[in-house]
Amino acid sequence: MRVLIVTASLLLIAACDAPPVVSDFNGSSVKLQTSSLVSVRDAKAGTQIEAGRICGKVGKQAEYASTRTLPNYVSEHLYLCL
Repeated sequence: MRVLIVTASLLLIAACDAPPVVSDFNGSSVKLQTSSLVSVRDAKAGTQIEAGRICGKVGKQAEYASTRTLPNYVSEHLYLCL
């Protein structure tokens, strides 16, 4: 039981420090996934930087559009490339 608690705790800590993951990019928009356990302010700051980098590859700027919550403590952030 103790091993299970320690393992679960380590997984939660690791999830909080995970960088945003690009789940979709089509040249006009980019979707980034983050852990829902991260604060909204930290998640938006990290995703804004990553979206700017991705949209910059096609000569555009990233503009935040929305966030939705997915199962398993995942948030998906949509940015438009304008």
